[in-house]
Amino acid sequence: MLQNKIFRLSELAKKFGLVLKGNDIEIKGVASIEEASPFSICYVRDRSFLEKAINSKAGAVIVPEGLEADLNKPVLIAKDPYLAFIEIEKLFLKPFNIYSDMSKTFIHPDSEIGENVEIAPFCYIGAEVKIGDNVRLFPGVKILDKAEIGSNTVIYPNVTIFEGCKIGKNCQIGANSTIGGDGFGFHFANGRHNKVPQIGIVRIEDNVEIGSNVAIDRATFGETVIGEGTKIDNLVQIAHNVKIGKHCILVAMVGIAGSTEIGDYTVIAGKAGITGHIKIGKGVTIGGGSVVLKSVKDGEFVVGYPAINDKEWKRLQAYISKLPEMYKKLKKIKRED
Repeated sequence: MLQNKIFRLSELAKKFGLVLKGNDIEIKGVASIEEASPFSICYVRDRSFLEKAINSKAGAVIVPEGLEADLNKPVLIAKDPYLAFIEIEKLFLKPFNIYSDMSKTFIHPDSEIGENVEIAPFCYIGAEVKIGDNVRLFPGVKILDKAEIGSNTVIYPNVTIFEGCKIGKNCQIGANSTIGGDGFGFHFANGRHNKVPQIGIVRIEDNVEIGSNVAIDRATFGETVIGEGTKIDNLVQIAHNVKIGKHCILVAMVGIAGSTEIGDYTVIAGKAGITGHIKIGKGVTIGGGSVVLKSVKDGEFVVGYPAINDKEWKRLQAYISKLPEMYKKLKKIKRED
């Protein structure tokens, strides 16, 4: 996953708008403070990590403004050291290999394949599919009729993209995920559950990352939408007609019921569940394991089951912690009576 490359600190400073103080040495990789070598670079977020960095074997350190004078080694000064470290780390990454064997791949003659597309064995590409430039399809990917895949998107093994779904540019979809499977819709009549046809699509905007084993259901009508820049962890379920805004974070095992709307920049922590047909505002934080049963206003932090405002939840927890003592007092009063 890492490749052998060498950069001078001055190159990195120029490329990412950093300030170099100290010797202009060569760097061959990135590392944590504990594992750094004389040929690698690490970073410190703040002064609490400074002593570790001073005593480390790191050849160079990325630091925030104001810490450069305390280090006895070359430094790159950054407003956001972690972001600078991430960007430098990307320079050393090597993409996973794809080995093509077109005799083991089906591509419908009516599909449109862009330039520099890599297609692994056992992929299936249906009729009228449109695939942009520089797309990478790993083994077992299935793209059904009339689906669209934007340029520079990477789709990992055994992903299925159902008919008519649209994936934007620069997206990443993790192994075994399903985009556009039937929404879970039934109408109970005549003593049985009657399936409601799901004839919409899923539309995923640009720069979205989706983890492994994620299910995003097609809309009953219209679209299920994942907004630009949103990041979805493994094992997440998103039901039909859900609309998720831009730059949201959904952590593992989140479940969102049908027709709910999630505002931009919302964070939903692990195992949280959200009921259907409600609206979650912009910039909302939903605590881990919470169950949201009603709409949430912009900027709120909610937690618990049912989910309530974080401050109110903390007050309730404080009261609950006093219940055993209160119970003892009540028993004592009752005995005295």
